[in-house]
Amino acid sequence: MTQTAENRAASASPPVGARVVVVGAGFAGGSLLSNLPPFLRRPGETLLIDRAEQYAFIPLIHEVAVGRIHPDSALTPISPNGNASYSALRSEVTGVDLEHNTLLTTSGPIKYRYLVLAPGSVAAHPPGGLADHLQTFWSLEDALRLRSTLNDAWQTHLRERSPREETGPGGLTVAIVGGGATGVELAAEVSALFDYLKKRSARTPSEEPRVVLLEASNRLLGWLDPYFHEVAVEELAKIGVEVRLNSPVTAADEKGIGIEGGERIPAAVRVWATGAQANPLVRDLPGEHDDTGRARIDERLTLPGHPEVYVLGDSGVYEHPRLGPLPPTASVAVQQGPFVARDIERRTRGVSEEGRRPFEFFDRGYVVSLGPESAVADPVGVKLKGPAAQALYRSIFLYYMKSRRGRLLTGADWAMERTLGRVGFG
Repeated sequence: MTQTAENRAASASPPVGARVVVVGAGFAGGSLLSNLPPFLRRPGETLLIDRAEQYAFIPLIHEVAVGRIHPDSALTPISPNGNASYSALRSEVTGVDLEHNTLLTTSGPIKYRYLVLAPGSVAAHPPGGLADHLQTFWSLEDALRLRSTLNDAWQTHLRERSPREETGPGGLTVAIVGGGATGVELAAEVSALFDYLKKRSARTPSEEPRVVLLEASNRLLGWLDPYFHEVAVEELAKIGVEVRLNSPVTAADEKGIGIEGGERIPAAVRVWATGAQANPLVRDLPGEHDDTGRARIDERLTLPGHPEVYVLGDSGVYEHPRLGPLPPTASVAVQQGPFVARDIERRTRGVSEEGRRPFEFFDRGYVVSLGPESAVADPVGVKLKGPAAQALYRSIFLYYMKSRRGRLLTGADWAMERTLGRVGFG
């Protein structure tokens, strides 16, 4: 039976189990699958479970939201192609029976010898009554919804008759809550988009566009070196983003948001970009969790008390002896996947506990985009900013993309922007 036929059979009649069961095809799960030893790539040895048909490249959704990248460029099919030999099942995971080594899914129970949980994160939702008036920004669907909202706001304010009487002030104000990497990158892209649209449009909008980035603490990108905060504040100011530090949002309605202390900012577009929380599947696991719900794991990335269960990527938090808790980033996830593939190989070959090494993370540095022409980075301790950092940013994420098709499409989108000025709406 060919692999394609086998996968069709698997989807029609789900497997009852596999030696290695992987939940999630993101950075961690995908890098594990691509590093499996040959004897685990035989049919029935490894099973990938994911509820989606396609994997969305989340690090670039802020560019999808403003039209610099086509949505299709950020999507990669999850089901194995002709070169993959592991099985795949499209299903929803509902729980884990740790006592009986069984994964519970909407397709039925799945037995495992080794379980790798890498289901990714979910959006951190606004608290209380704020949720009804703030868009979350964590998925490709969120990006497309925001793109539509921005387009509607811009088109409304290009009408000959000012909509101000109907909408009030703030109709072209975008308030972004959260000064982490997601909020910073999105604010820079939206500001650059408005600048482009103003230059391109033959008509002047009835209200000056405004982008406000609000952060509850006293610095942006707080988990990174202070250099990132300093450069981000400087570069965002250059492109017109208003950065408001020490400004926790306490209220919101359809016309704006309120900041602690009573100040109100009129804003028709309101985005909650404060990060993410662990998947509910992970939050229900026994043991300790951090404040985002990530399960605390040991030096071999396994759940304490359950050495057969690995928890990777955004789902697990490992306390590194030198670096402390490792952040939920792609850089961490793509190193965890190959490590677990090697560890499972050693275990199946009967290597002793002493022969199994602990996970060691190599800090390659970080890079944060600050719009189409700038970024801030510290690759292996070298501090960069501006166009050089932006070039590094693009090269890194092209490398991280799983498919050749994704790299070609994204590279073509960026090249078109350089050639034609920009891709976008308006």
